[in-house]
Amino acid sequence: MPAGGERTTDVRRAVTWLTIVGLLLGCALTVQAGWVWHNGRWMYVDPSEPPLPSIKTPPAKTPPRPPKEPIPPTPKPEEPPPPAPKPRTPAPPKAGPAAPTPSEPKKPADAQTPWWKRQWWKREADRNADKVLFGRAEDRLSAGNRRSAEKDFKKLIKDYPESAHREEAMWLRAGSLFDRKEYYKAYNQYESLITQYAGSVHYRTALLKEIEIAELFLGPVRRRILGIPVLSGEDEAIEILRRVYEHQPAGDLADDVILRIANYYWSKHKWAEAEDYYDKYCREYPNGDAILHAELQRAKCAIENCRGPRYDVTGLRLAYDRLRQYRKKFPDEAARRGVPELLVQVRDLQAQSLYEVAARYRRAGQPLAAAFYAERLRERFADSSWSAKAGTFLAGPVQMGPPAEFAGRRKATAQPETPAEETDEQEPTK
Repeated sequence: MPAGGERTTDVRRAVTWLTIVGLLLGCALTVQAGWVWHNGRWMYVDPSEPPLPSIKTPPAKTPPRPPKEPIPPTPKPEEPPPPAPKPRTPAPPKAGPAAPTPSEPKKPADAQTPWWKRQWWKREADRNADKVLFGRAEDRLSAGNRRSAEKDFKKLIKDYPESAHREEAMWLRAGSLFDRKEYYKAYNQYESLITQYAGSVHYRTALLKEIEIAELFLGPVRRRILGIPVLSGEDEAIEILRRVYEHQPAGDLADDVILRIANYYWSKHKWAEAEDYYDKYCREYPNGDAILHAELQRAKCAIENCRGPRYDVTGLRLAYDRLRQYRKKFPDEAARRGVPELLVQVRDLQAQSLYEVAARYRRAGQPLAAAFYAERLRERFADSSWSAKAGTFLAGPVQMGPPAEFAGRRKATAQPETPAEETDEQEPTK
């Protein structure tokens, strides 16, 4: 036989023997683990329980034999006379069912029990697992291993929503993230604590921590992307401050939060947003500590919104009314902060606005409308430099009405709509 055929035969023999040995070992392990062949199938039997009784199969029924020839009946023998009745004796009491014998409690799986005999699918969950996990996380946090402690706290928060240690785990994890300068992750954890545990002892402190994180983002701290600080966090800071206000709109931190947002928009020259938040502070916190500052800044925002030539003087009227109210309520503070000078400045802007309207009508070829606004300017702001400039619109003769050949019943000339101007005697704008 060639050498290749001998090798093939040896391989086949080795595979056959390995298969037989594997089957024998598998059967032995199966029997050792508690699996037995019983009544035509494999069944698991606990070694601590009594063996299963074997089910006896009923004998097979034999087919009925054919009937034989009928046998003639035999004569009945004469019956003997019935015996005399015996006296009755009381029957012994019947014994009740036997009391069940108490079964021995099953012992839990011991550490010495082999793994294939442990009933891991029947094992109950450890009721103290959250406590053990919380203690391990605290130990790691005390040892300075913050990342591992944060992982344990996160696992407890996620896997044990009913745990008594969940609130404290949130607080400790947020503090660890804050100490590692993971400010936005720390904010998210503080926010979860505030949202889910409104009655927590850490509620107010968590709000203060959120305000501190917002101030850091408004300062030199930047948002991290893949661990690299590359993005500005100012938008996130303003959103954090808004959420703090939403949590406690009537709390002792809300007025400071609203004022901080207004000051931020003022520093960025976003006058409309700053005016909205200063106005919100004045309406909701009229007795706040910064009410003087907020009212004056609100009037200044109205002035800044009207910089340059404007044809709608509504904003200027509003600013003028606010400044007059401020001077009336706080005369000393108004004199110290230069409110009279601001009133003069606002009146000059109003005069400039009327002059620009008149000039626009003059350029559009409507001298009557230009003369109307120039006259209004000279009546209301006679002491302004813009009044002298508007006199040029009234210097030349102005033709009033159509030519004489078309004279007839004169119709009323439609005058352009004039914006209402303010006087010192008018009611303040609400």
